[in-house]
Amino acid sequence: MMMAYSFGVLTVDDEESLCRIISRKLQKSGFRTFESSTGQDALQIIQKEDIDVVILDYMLPDLTGIQLLQQIKSDYPHVEVIMLTAYGNVENAVHAMRLGAFDYLNKPSELELIKDLVGKACESKRLQLENRELKEQLASASDHEELVFESRKMKDIRELLHKVKETDASILVLGESGVGKTALSKWIHEHSRRKDKPFVSINCAAIPDSLLESELFGYQKGAFTGATETRAGKFEAADGGTIFLDEIGEMPLAMQAKLLHIIEEKTFMKLGSNSYRSVDVRIITATNKQIQKLVQEGRFRQDLYYRLNLVELEVPPLRERLEDIPPMIVRYIRKLNEKYAKQVSLSDDTVAALAARDWPGNIRELLNTLERLHIVHSDGIVRMKDVSGMLMLAGEQAQRELAAGRSGGGELNLQKALEEVEEDIISRALEQVGGNQTRAADLLGISRHTLIYKMKKMR
Repeated sequence: MMMAYSFGVLTVDDEESLCRIISRKLQKSGFRTFESSTGQDALQIIQKEDIDVVILDYMLPDLTGIQLLQQIKSDYPHVEVIMLTAYGNVENAVHAMRLGAFDYLNKPSELELIKDLVGKACESKRLQLENRELKEQLASASDHEELVFESRKMKDIRELLHKVKETDASILVLGESGVGKTALSKWIHEHSRRKDKPFVSINCAAIPDSLLESELFGYQKGAFTGATETRAGKFEAADGGTIFLDEIGEMPLAMQAKLLHIIEEKTFMKLGSNSYRSVDVRIITATNKQIQKLVQEGRFRQDLYYRLNLVELEVPPLRERLEDIPPMIVRYIRKLNEKYAKQVSLSDDTVAALAARDWPGNIRELLNTLERLHIVHSDGIVRMKDVSGMLMLAGEQAQRELAAGRSGGGELNLQKALEEVEEDIISRALEQVGGNQTRAADLLGISRHTLIYKMKKMR
């Protein structure tokens, strides 16, 4: 029963020859094997090595199998235990199952039967790991990560991905923050031959350097202060599937070397462990930085860069594909209606106004804005008069003001720049409605009293 992931199996029996025979059988099927003749020695091996399954005899020189079973399930609940009991001793077997044993076998047992039961225990562990990862993915899933587009640039990217989606080629996704790099990576996974396996995402910039290694590779119990149990890392959780490393440009050089090892050798070592474990994952990385510049500056390994960008694609910012905005709005408003049980829509002129903005925060900013509009409006059509002038215009104009350095004689003065933008918008609103303060306040999305207060400040 060969597996892409090499499970560790410990056989504990005072008959050393039996331990060797079982180990040899399991080794031929791709398992990593360990042997012990005493309970205390077995506990030391479990602490030091990555053990997934223990084959445990009921009688040992220093402990009973039941005592060792209880200690294993207490200290290492992730380890599955298969008990070996004397023939016909059903009472002991039932007791062991109640204490958490995966299953039991009567001695003597055929080696093929032992191998099959170990395989079932490992498969059970794999399913638990995948289910836990799936729940994490579902819990963190966001409607903000829809792939909707009409632009030629995005269609060209999709055509390229159709050519490589069934391969295991590493893909490097470049682009500004909020352009949809995570959503694109999920699309790649969901259209690949690995779609039925986990998709695991981790943001390298969001985790302190001191914790990144344990997050990626996991750790053994006792590896450091606070490591009270053995924990799987992201690579182990993604075995058979895809791992997405966002903000790869923030990864420290020491971790880059370990990532390169995984790519080249297909193995990794948990923190606190002395043995390597094999892993089969497709690696997709992303960054909003100029990674070639990082390579030139010596902040990113050149050999790793070449390994990661077998396929390199750059997602254009939203301002370069404004034709994608209307279909995004339609799709997302539909999802918000389902989420909040409403029937909200946007008028054509409102959609046109949204599509005309630069959206420096890209898709993330657009969808956040849509959700805010949706939340504050009841059922019906959201028209231009319902949309705050500040919401529609201030962000874009303030950026132009700041970029030009108009405020403070060429020096950046945020408060002064925002005041100038606000005054300009209020003046335009009053001009548009012939000086009617009530109508101007409605157009700006503020109260009449607030408008009067701001007009006094302007004067």
